[in-house]
Amino acid sequence: MLLDRKRVKFWQRWVFLFMAIIMAAFLVMIPITRASGCSGTSSNTKQLDADIARYKAQVQTDPKNVDAWIALGDAYQSRANVQTPKSAAQNSDLAAAVIAYGRATAVLEKQKGPAAKQKRLDTYQKMVSVDLALKDYQAAASIYGQVTGLTPKDATAFFDWASVATQAGDTNTALLAFTRYLQLAPNAPDAAQVRAWIKANAPSATPTPKPSSTKGSK
Repeated sequence: MLLDRKRVKFWQRWVFLFMAIIMAAFLVMIPITRASGCSGTSSNTKQLDADIARYKAQVQTDPKNVDAWIALGDAYQSRANVQTPKSAAQNSDLAAAVIAYGRATAVLEKQKGPAAKQKRLDTYQKMVSVDLALKDYQAAASIYGQVTGLTPKDATAFFDWASVATQAGDTNTALLAFTRYLQLAPNAPDAAQVRAWIKANAPSATPTPKPSSTKGSK
């Protein structure tokens, strides 16, 4: 498969990001299976239930509370981590996390300044991590379209966008993103491999890259 080494690093980066989110929420996550019967899981779940209820109340009172929406997404993601792997409950919590993060970015879209832009980017990264956990590669690719719109000169963002798009089977988007990646980083170590992939997958001519249109790109 194309760029195996880069893909390994790509997935490692999101594993580390996922763990960082959990640590940022000040939750001690201990890998305990359901079969162990340890009371720690139940205790963690109760605390997370309480956190989720508290943050839901905050956003209901103030729908524009970005920090509360992000904290709610973090809490849902953390609770998903203690659910039975691949269960309906886990997928439900992950989906709820995406919604919460999406509400946060919707508010941030209307805010100006570098701080709002950075917080929006950070929240998009959290959304991507959840989409990847759900194996919703198309949704993750869509978020990367927003990321590259905010960071049009970030070669790594375009490479990651292309990588996720290939996972989604979206060859056209991957072609666009890889083409822009080469324009930004023509001498990258993997440039030759990327060019070979483009040549093998381009229908007749290399498409003209165009990041997603989004507010706050300046």
